[in-house]
Formats: sequence, C-alpha cells, structure tokens
Amino acid sequence: MLERLMRLRLLNPKITIHSVESKTFIPYGTVYRGFDLDPMVNVAKGLYRIESGTRYETSNVRLEELQVSRHIANDLFGELPIQVGCCYGFNTLLNGMEYHKSSEILGAVTDIVLIVGRLQDVDPDTGWDSRLAEIFYVPEDSLIELYGTTLHFAPCRVDQKQFTAVIILPKGTNDPLACDTEGTRWMKNKWLLAHPESPAAAKGAAVRITGKNLSVNPIVE
Repeated sequence: MLERLMRLRLLNPKITIHSVESKTFIPYGTVYRGFDLDPMVNVAKGLYRIESGTRYETSNVRLEELQVSRHIANDLFGELPIQVGCCYGFNTLLNGMEYHKSSEILGAVTDIVLIVGRLQDVDPDTGWDSRLAEIFYVPEDSLIELYGTTLHFAPCRVDQKQFTAVIILPKGTNDPLACDTEGTRWMKNKWLLAHPESPAAAKGAAVRITGKNLSVNPIVE
C-alpha cells in the first residue's frame, strides 16, 4: 500500500494524494473493518471486464445475494432496502461531482483513487471550485462509507489495469427520474455538478464546476 501511494505521489507532483486511512478523510467518510469482502471481490472480478471507457451498473443480483451484502444492509443501512452494483473502467479524470441524500458504501475490488469534496463548499451562485478537491488513495479490499455531504464521482485507476469498485446505495438510487431534470437533480437520489469538459456536460448536465478538470497519472508497470 505505502509503496504504491508513494509512486502515485511521485507521478503526480501537482496534486496531494492522501491515504484514506489518514485523518484528512474524517470529514468525508469512514473506513470499515470486520466485513469479509472476499466473496464480493471474487464475484465482481468475474462479472466486470471492459477494454476501455468507464461504466456503472446500479444493481446486480449476484452481488446483492451475498451474505456480506446482507450484513452491510443490516449494519450500515439499518435494514433499508439496498442495491449493490459496480463502477469499473479506466477513468483518470474528475469530470464531475455528485451527491446523494444518503451515504454511499464503496468496496474497493482493486486499488483506486477517489477525488472528493464537501457539499458545504458549493456556492449557490458560482458552483464548486475544483481547487477545493481532496484526493485519496484507497487500497483494494477496503470498505468505506462516503457521507451524504461528500461530493464524489467515478473512481480513478491507479495503474494501467481496469479499476473496479462495488457501489452500495439505497434501492432506487440512480434510477431515471419520473419528471424532467431540474438544476443539478440528475437521477433519483442523485444531484450532479458537471465540469464543462465532461461527457455529462455534453449530455446536458448542469455545468457547476469551475477550475481544472483534475487528472490522476496512473502507475505504468
């Protein structure tokens, strides 16, 4: 873990990459221990393979039927109905920031980098400045919670291989809206702030991020 984090820092001298285990992460979420993630990791590795791009599946029955998913639903969501899906691919860019009116649980199947921010820093007039972002290295087999006030988006890959992260949310999150989008409201339980250079902006998402479209240089093995 430490060696790969140090290599990432050397490759990205213009940004600060923290460990998710550091106190810097405390305002954004929690790192959980005591959950056996091996079954979840094995299923996700077998299900999700692409050659390029980045994709997200909101729900997968095979992941949701795992005993560890039931434990997470009971212990971390207070027995609320949940959905267990996966985000995977080759992303290296900020592109946007989303938030939910609930926490999100993320299981790192591979090493990933997360770019996050605080909802409290979104200016109602000007939006959110990417200079306020903080960046975290999350090692594989980590289970973390991102609070409802944490801005986040697709993880970034750490090396040349595909990243994979299991995403657990209240059931129905990211389903299509019953009515038209308005402002940053993009899908059910999802508010999206797009960077002007992002694919989401090209699809009509509200451009509410100023500053650079931050990028993470991955390790070349």
